[in-house]
Amino acid sequence: MRILRQSSALGVAAAILATVIRAHAQVNDAERAAARELFKQGDELQRAGRFAEALDKFERAQQAFSAPTNELRIAECNAALGRLVESAEAYRTVVRTPLPAGSPAAFQAAVEQAKAELEQVEPRIPRIVVQVQPSVRGAALQIDGQSVPTALLGEPMPLDPGAHRVSVVTAGYASAEQTVALKEHETRTVQFSLTALPPAPPPPATTTAATTPAAPPTAPTARTALPPPPPPPPPPPPTAPYPPPMQAAPGQGGGAVPPASAPASRLGFLLGGHVGVEFLGGKIPNGSGASLESSSIASSSIASGGLAYGLDAGFRFARHWVVGLVVEHTNFGQGTRADFPPSVTSVSSDATLLGLTIGFIGNPSRTSFYGELGLADRWFHYSTQPTAALPEPPVYSNGELTLGLGVWLPFGPSFRLLPKATLGIGAFDAPGEPDASNAPVHTFFMIGVAGFYNLDF
Repeated sequence: MRILRQSSALGVAAAILATVIRAHAQVNDAERAAARELFKQGDELQRAGRFAEALDKFERAQQAFSAPTNELRIAECNAALGRLVESAEAYRTVVRTPLPAGSPAAFQAAVEQAKAELEQVEPRIPRIVVQVQPSVRGAALQIDGQSVPTALLGEPMPLDPGAHRVSVVTAGYASAEQTVALKEHETRTVQFSLTALPPAPPPPATTTAATTPAAPPTAPTARTALPPPPPPPPPPPPTAPYPPPMQAAPGQGGGAVPPASAPASRLGFLLGGHVGVEFLGGKIPNGSGASLESSSIASSSIASGGLAYGLDAGFRFARHWVVGLVVEHTNFGQGTRADFPPSVTSVSSDATLLGLTIGFIGNPSRTSFYGELGLADRWFHYSTQPTAALPEPPVYSNGELTLGLGVWLPFGPSFRLLPKATLGIGAFDAPGEPDASNAPVHTFFMIGVAGFYNLDF
């Protein structure tokens, strides 16, 4: 009977524990769903340029469910509102976030993006250096009404862009105050020359008790009023090596002067050109008539490596992807003429390509991998000397698959360099046979370098 009661008690306890676990899981799911909805609303507001409202949504999403994607957007909105100090600290929080195995790919992408955008925000943060003469112990430094540790006197202190009120108060000296307007990328030195206050007058002389009757006590002589020393400032938080961010004069989104530029855009336009050396491989259909024994001609008989040059334009979207248009022309060198009669003394050839590509950039802000896939139409023509040796061949044309690999090299905000190699694979129609399924396969291989002017939106 006792065993039965124990078994019943254990069963009840297990049922209660299972109910608690299910309720906790439901709460977690509800929190994730609420955070996901807040993030979606913040994303729409950020895209509309309503950064203060978007920041509120992302901060609430982070409170409901902590994730590096929320913190990344908090950093971007703070930067857009001119709160560069807070923005940089939020980026550092994302970079320092430990990601366990099996974390979503979006979390890892947020950490990598935070590293790149932090490098763009940090140089924009202005700094102020406060110097006080003479050097006095116990001097109290305040910026925008907030106490700053005196250990930071003479050291660069990061602040947001805008106007800041700096004051120094110390016993025995007149208080001093200056208003300083900081710009992005600027380090400003502010000097204070303290003026000593005049000494207090001595107390009035007193007489002896034998000659002067006792007088009632009088109020002490008034002395020059000095402001009481401020309380010791609290220690800075362990994650921040500088005081809390100071707010600028009233403006958009709580008081910071809007910055000159927003964080790096996910959209951009690329315009440039490329140059390289191109080689023809495979075989070309025999279009010169029956005087040649074979139905196809080895490409080495027609052409050797030649100069290729062209124009490139592209549109970057979703940060990493590029849709591009390329126009290219190549003038090939002399081939061996092994498949031609001895009467042919020289062969000249050229090719023109018009193609559409889609490419992927590993990290548009840093040196990274670049790959592309494309479809193109290529026109190829060759002629022999003397012209009477063989009938004039046609201009060959057909579709072509193109592949490309390269290294993406950013230089400043506006120039991009792309050393790369491309391979085109196709088959030209044989003369009189519009179906290229049985035509010999040819290849065009180029190695060169492209340069682009980059314009972010």
